[in-house]
Amino acid sequence: MLTQRRHLLASTIIAGLAVSTALPAVAQTAQPAQAPATEVEAVVVTGSRIKRNEFNSPDPVQVVTAEQGRLQGIGSTGALLQSATIASGSPQVNAAISSAFITDGGPGAETISLRGLGANRTLVLLNGRRAGPAGVRGGVSAFDLNVLPMAITERIDILKDGASSIYGSDAVAGVVNIITKRNTDGVDLDMFYSQPQKQGGEEFRASAAWAKSFDRGFFSMAYEYNKRAEQKNGQRPFTSCGRQYIFDAQGKRKDTIDPRTGQIQCRDRLYDQIWLYDSNFSGLDGKLQYDYTGKIAGLIPRYPAGQQANYPGMPAGFFVVGHSGDPANPDMGVLDYNSPFYLDSSLSPRTERSTVFAQGAYQINDSIEAYGEILLNRRATKNNGYRQFWSYFYTGDKDDFSAGFTGDYILSPTPVTNFNKDGQKVDYQRYVGGLRGDFGDVAFLRGWDWDIFAQYSHNKGIYSQDVILKDAVDIGAFRTGSCVGQTTPISKKPCVDVSWVTPDFLAGKYSAAEQAFLFDTEAGKTTYKQLAIEGSMSGDLFRLPAGPVGAAVGFHYRKDSINDVPGPITLAGNVWGLSGAGITKGDDLAREVYGELGIPVLRDVFLAERVDLSVSGRHTKINSYGKQDTYKIGLNWQIIPSVRLRATQGTSFRAPALFELYKNAETSFAGQRTIDPCIRWATNLAQGLITQKVANNCRAAGVPGTHTGAGSSATITSSGGKGSLEAETSKAVTYGVIWSPKFADLQVAVDYFDIKIDGEIRRLGAANIVNGCYTSDNFPNDSLCKLFTRNASNLINTVTNNYINIAEQTNRGIDLTVSYGQQLPWDVKMSVDLQSTWQLEDKIALFADTVEDNNGFVGDPDWTGRLNFRFTKNDWTAFWGINMIGKASDAETEATQNAAGTTFYKVHTEFTAYHNISLQKKFDGFTILGGVSNVFNETPPAVTLGQGEYDTVGGSVFASQYDYLGRRVFLNISTHF
Repeated sequence: MLTQRRHLLASTIIAGLAVSTALPAVAQTAQPAQAPATEVEAVVVTGSRIKRNEFNSPDPVQVVTAEQGRLQGIGSTGALLQSATIASGSPQVNAAISSAFITDGGPGAETISLRGLGANRTLVLLNGRRAGPAGVRGGVSAFDLNVLPMAITERIDILKDGASSIYGSDAVAGVVNIITKRNTDGVDLDMFYSQPQKQGGEEFRASAAWAKSFDRGFFSMAYEYNKRAEQKNGQRPFTSCGRQYIFDAQGKRKDTIDPRTGQIQCRDRLYDQIWLYDSNFSGLDGKLQYDYTGKIAGLIPRYPAGQQANYPGMPAGFFVVGHSGDPANPDMGVLDYNSPFYLDSSLSPRTERSTVFAQGAYQINDSIEAYGEILLNRRATKNNGYRQFWSYFYTGDKDDFSAGFTGDYILSPTPVTNFNKDGQKVDYQRYVGGLRGDFGDVAFLRGWDWDIFAQYSHNKGIYSQDVILKDAVDIGAFRTGSCVGQTTPISKKPCVDVSWVTPDFLAGKYSAAEQAFLFDTEAGKTTYKQLAIEGSMSGDLFRLPAGPVGAAVGFHYRKDSINDVPGPITLAGNVWGLSGAGITKGDDLAREVYGELGIPVLRDVFLAERVDLSVSGRHTKINSYGKQDTYKIGLNWQIIPSVRLRATQGTSFRAPALFELYKNAETSFAGQRTIDPCIRWATNLAQGLITQKVANNCRAAGVPGTHTGAGSSATITSSGGKGSLEAETSKAVTYGVIWSPKFADLQVAVDYFDIKIDGEIRRLGAANIVNGCYTSDNFPNDSLCKLFTRNASNLINTVTNNYINIAEQTNRGIDLTVSYGQQLPWDVKMSVDLQSTWQLEDKIALFADTVEDNNGFVGDPDWTGRLNFRFTKNDWTAFWGINMIGKASDAETEATQNAAGTTFYKVHTEFTAYHNISLQKKFDGFTILGGVSNVFNETPPAVTLGQGEYDTVGGSVFASQYDYLGRRVFLNISTHF
């Protein structure tokens, strides 16, 4: 008996999903739902801890197999999981996103967010057990999918509703259960390579696995190496040039033309200009820019006509540019936007991963089996970036180092630098050891099984970054003479007279002395540990007329600790332009007990062939905040053999993450330009850089249209919320119908879901707080506007950016899954699978009076789908898959034209589909698979820059749904011996 059960308990198995959830992964092999119970083995179903005798899960579950990923040319577990429709319709964190923005887990991390509710609200299991988080920096709390390679992944089971009563904290949006392979005896070798049509983003994966079964158990070990090459912004035309993408009334493009090239001006961020202020710090229209190419001369005058007296004198080669504010004028077209440093920056970082995974089991006696798992992973990520920085200086009348610039003016040079690289090395270890079995000859427990295990995970991440030294920048500001002989107060460097206003320095070309003085590199360290001990037992309590009542009970003990120590420069608050961070250190302890009942209600009556009720509950006590109870009720109603209904209702919760509790209280400083959208709002509106709504709100706030933001930085205060944060709570409801007609090999499942989260925890970020205020339809009464202040000079003075419990988030929609099989002539079997998600509502209330409905907005489409065709004959398999992203638009809240009706904006994305094809042939002992991803080289949708709530890269929207690699060929060779 134990030998049979140990394979059932070794991993969480989805049984009969072709009927119970109409999942394509098993549609061809599942038994029909009406099969007698005696023909079906008892298994554990994801979403329940009770073994069941039939394919009768009341929970909506989706299965994604590693084979599906291989046929599509997907090279990583993260990409495979994020491609599922339950994830693809909402923003996800992949390597490119985490490298471009500040995200939990740090640069290079890849996480999964079901329903767009956040990675911290999606519980990830590995073989049915909670997996400890990985990553760098203080925001580590979610499982990093980089940890788990494709070589050991068999399939991924996605439970699509809340399940905290079954699995505990974080299972708010659902549960992802990654099932590893149980290799047959022998050696498996696998190699995968993907080559894009254009350079950048190449991927290589190689793995080797060995497995051996013996009389009393088995042992297997696998190693995988994965390398993904860096992809730079300049390596794709749709990411290398940020065009305005604006139109006239006839639909003709009216982007600014660069008269130096006669082509549309490429825009990213301005570089190499000197911003201008008069002696009272009032901003002047226009900037000074050096003519590096010699082509500006003759295209525009050095000074605006008749206005030379209003500008400083300047050395030869400098011109006043960007003064008119009219995008059609040449003085706007010659503005330098697209730095070579931008083109050389990483869109997606270089990533290398090495993983060792081992698992085994040994039968001690007829009733007890010992088992264990070891996972060792190292990820190294390197990212190239660039950035602006600036300071303030007098003209040469007061500052000898500004020679050639004359008059009573203040100069603010804004150079760019490519000294902005970062890297991460993350070492992750996970160990599992346990015992499982039955109660042998104990009569009253006959038929019951038990399982007890301990799990320990350890994450150590080292992260390095280039930084600009704040004290080195500040010591030279408003200088009136040489600083030689002085020492910077924090970095203790001898002062260097930096040539801030020279053409070379503005273009990012520094002397060795300047480089050593202004820049430095630091490294921080993140350690996250998790220890979990869990025990459970399950079996039948007694028998009712409709069948036995199943039960499961158990306990869970978990201790988490984090210790993030940023680099010494950050700790000293000496990083220019970036928020400082303190040490994040703390621990938490969770103790839980849970129970579950599976109750057969009816059997073999009219319109009720089978009716089952499932009930579960969990009591949790967490040291950081207190106690929490959750429940879940599920109904499974087989009306007739071809029609089944299911419904669930339950509550879930998420305890505050360690970093949300223990983030060290800190004060940082942010430049006005980095957080204030009202700076020069009149000019920015004319140039299409901000929306009309922002301009209107800035005007209503009393900020002048010429406000320069010159002056002191804003003070940002932030801290963790230990003692004030409450747990997030949620309620989820699902209703589903499954149709499996006898007349065809067809299964259809439709599920409605409704998830509401209360008290969601967030730290909004200083820039988001201020921008959120000025983009609000409820300005100035939006609660975000109360989190910052302006002084009498209109400068933002303070911003409060703590972790807080916001009001609520709601996500509601419909999932459709269809699986159809058909035997074709010439002994060809065709399988057609469709997965589709319609999102009906996606609302976030940051506060009770601030509600945002993001459904259908760019980056959050209200529909996504996947349609796959598979044709098999003997050893041949042909595959054609279509990944579809529906239309999306920001037009509901953002302007689609300027106030005059002369310029029109594209703030929507069209329907986008990516086609993938492959052909596989199995030979004696090995398999060859080749194919093409993104067959038609579909590019990400183009949108107007700066007019929507979306992010952009080059001229394209920047969102996780879209493909930035372009067409690519792939090859997968595997062998077994």
